[in-house]
Amino acid sequence: MAEQNKIRKTQFASRMRKETYPLVTCFTEEHSDIIFAEFPGNLKIDLDVAREIVANRLDFTKNTKHYVILDASNVREITPEAKDYMKRPDTGQKNILGIAFIATNPLSTLFANIFIKTQKNFQAKFFSNKVDAFDWIIEQRRKNK
Repeated sequence: MAEQNKIRKTQFASRMRKETYPLVTCFTEEHSDIIFAEFPGNLKIDLDVAREIVANRLDFTKNTKHYVILDASNVREITPEAKDYMKRPDTGQKNILGIAFIATNPLSTLFANIFIKTQKNFQAKFFSNKVDAFDWIIEQRRKNK
């Protein structure tokens, strides 16, 4: 049984694609349109950082439409310029079909609210754990098909 579990874990890991950039780590299951992203500790987001994060996400997704589950718990500061950049449909929201935020502190909640309180047709929601965030993304994906 232990050997069988080891084989399953290896098969699962081989289907995962992961890219670690300096400011964000992105991973997804092979052929999935759902990406998971997380930031390093104590991240301060200014305009340059926001541009780099978006460029990394678009690189990882090969500039295709996708859903995002983002653990924003490590965001410690965000400048007004970065907020404006992140909430624009042609920059920070580009190609995002829906985003579920995981936020565990007031600043990460503020970051999540940038997206949640933006355009009415932009699907975004705040969660305190990954399971609920994933379930919501799956529901959004089902509704959009």
